[in-house]
Amino acid sequence: MLARQAVVIEPFKVGVREADLASPAANQILVQTAVSAVSAGTELAVYTGTHQWLKDPLLPDWKFPFRPGYSAAGTVVAVGAEVKNWKPGDRVSYPGNHASHELLTMGHERGRLWRLPDNLDFEKAAVACIARYGMGASIRAGVTLGRSAAVLGLGIIGQFSLRCLIAAGAHPVIAIDSVKMRRDAALAAGADHVIDPNAGDTKRQLGDYLGTRGAEIIADATGIPDAIPVAMSLAIDGGQVVVVGSPRGKAKDVNFYDDLHRRYIEVTGAHGNMLFESQHTRLAGAWTLDKAQYWLLAALASGRLSLAGLVTHRIAANELGAAYEGLLKDKEHYLGVTMKW
Repeated sequence: MLARQAVVIEPFKVGVREADLASPAANQILVQTAVSAVSAGTELAVYTGTHQWLKDPLLPDWKFPFRPGYSAAGTVVAVGAEVKNWKPGDRVSYPGNHASHELLTMGHERGRLWRLPDNLDFEKAAVACIARYGMGASIRAGVTLGRSAAVLGLGIIGQFSLRCLIAAGAHPVIAIDSVKMRRDAALAAGADHVIDPNAGDTKRQLGDYLGTRGAEIIADATGIPDAIPVAMSLAIDGGQVVVVGSPRGKAKDVNFYDDLHRRYIEVTGAHGNMLFESQHTRLAGAWTLDKAQYWLLAALASGRLSLAGLVTHRIAANELGAAYEGLLKDKEHYLGVTMKW
């Protein structure tokens, strides 16, 4: 059968191609995509040609032409002879590219899929795999109930960091970003307070609101290496800084003695894949990848995890290039982008 696939052909050039998919092999599942969601950080790094993995010879899949996307929802169309517990008609969430159909190989990283609650629509389910990367802030912080938290950077990952911290009982939760639309989206989702860094010293604004030196939990979702020392400065003594955005590059001017060691600050990484690998699950308690994805789907279905203000654009496959340009250059209007197939 013919499938349509979005492709980054080369930096700043996107297209849609047709590919002939075979019938599912014995250990494969064919899924028809209803909606896929754009993960701006990763996809823009590829679109602009700046993602570090594009230059890694050991990662042959990360080369142009590149198939972007890793978060989708749809319906099982066919299953291989050896596949158990799945059948045509099952509604699922999965780490799919932007494509009309996907062949998922069981046991492969891209072969995971999760059954949808009956009351969860495809668009909400499509963001679940992206949401896991923001959820890392809540998991790595440990106990969140009643602890103050601030999220630095309110792109798609920062928004999910904020919303998961709210769902996990952190209080108050403060959103920090220079883009008004992103701050408004955070308020719509239930943030207790927002801070515009352009309105004055961020540390002072946070301290004035909390009445303390800083927040107990800081989630850095900027993806900017030099923002991590800033995030450290926003934490209370003995606080935690959780890096959920992917900082591509090296930070400068970090005083580890005065800014980290003497202040008893904890700085941790929380990449949404590594957090749930078997060698790391002991660090996150009883969390596994499946548990995280099913929690997210249930929280999206119940409304505990709010998507208010998040999806700003709903596009067709041939509009992906324009959406990338909007996400790059028009941050007052572009935030969450979903693609209907």
